[in-house]
Parts: sequence; structure tokens; C-alpha cells
Amino acid sequence: AGRIGIYEMFRMTPSLRELILARASEASLLARAREEGMSTLRDQCLATVREGMTTLEEVVRVTQ
Repeated sequence: AGRIGIYEMFRMTPSLRELILARASEASLLARAREEGMSTLRDQCLATVREGMTTLEEVVRVTQ
């Protein structure tokens, strides 16, 4: 039984910087980041399940 690194990356872009400086809500920031290609931690977890690298049960167990 090994370990798999699952992570979430947030790439700063000019439009995200503008939202941050304007004190936009977290929901607005997340929506824009996703529009610009960001994958959330949940997205990454589900991808490892689809690829057969782990099970949904294991993802739920370690993320609660």
C-alpha cells in the first residue's frame, strides 16, 4: 500500500489579482479560478478514483 500525492494549485493571473485587490468574495475567486482551469482538491481526488489509483471509500476516509 503506497501513498499518492493529491494537491490543489492556484495560479495567480491578472484577473484573479484584480479580484483579490477588489476584496471579492471567496466564491467569486473560486469561480474565476475554475474558469481559468484550476482543478480543486475534490476534482483531483475524483480523478484518482476514475484512474483506478484509489477507491472512493479511501478518498472519503482520508479527507474527513
